[in-house]
Amino acid sequence: MKNFATVAAFAAGANAFVGRSNTCCFHLSASGGASGTVGQLDDGQNRIYGGLPEAEFCIDSNGAITDGDGRGCIITGPTTQFQCDEGATPMTGWSINSQGQVSYNGDADFVACETGQNGGLNIYTTESSAVTGCKDIELTADACSSSGSGSSSTAIPGSSTPVPVPGQSTGASVPSVPGPSSSVPVPGSSGSIVTIYTTVTSTYCPESSTVPVPTTGVPSTTGVPGTSGVPSTTGVPGTSGVPGTSG
Repeated sequence: MKNFATVAAFAAGANAFVGRSNTCCFHLSASGGASGTVGQLDDGQNRIYGGLPEAEFCIDSNGAITDGDGRGCIITGPTTQFQCDEGATPMTGWSINSQGQVSYNGDADFVACETGQNGGLNIYTTESSAVTGCKDIELTADACSSSGSGSSSTAIPGSSTPVPVPGQSTGASVPSVPGPSSSVPVPGSSGSIVTIYTTVTSTYCPESSTVPVPTTGVPSTTGVPGTSGVPSTTGVPGTSGVPGTSG
């Protein structure tokens, strides 16, 4: 069985978003076919022109936008108007790039169409037959660059590399040994600190093997010698005849 030690390094960087509940607030301005700040009616419709006060918006790390009154900002159907409604769940998909350009689902092109009220223009993601007098615009945020959907914090990826450990195992479990930690600045993040922790975990598994044990052979039994044959008995000589008696 192979023995391994796993060495892992973890790092996390500081960012404006620390958790999903955190938000960043900003104001919007339009450029292109119509230019000016984005205001808001009392009912939550977002407009350019019309003498409305500048509206405030907040974006979270999921790319959801709410207005300064906490109303969820949505894209209505079928006209695709950008407005913020009381009790509405804010739609995700919004993002602000490093130059402050605002996009919805990756598209930075919007249209501003006439309302017929004090020269105000409502904002839509696409032009439809239900609206008139539309102009192509782009939206720019005055804060919160690199925020919203698809944004991420600067981080150093961790690594896990198996390293062989020589030597025999005693069968004992070795606890994790915390390694030294250090703090280094993350490029591009002012004042951000990355803390790197190294954890070394060693696990030993005993090696097992079967060694054949030689067995001493049992010596063979010496054969029993055969019995010598019995010599034959010499025959008894015959008795001489008795001579006859003279007449």
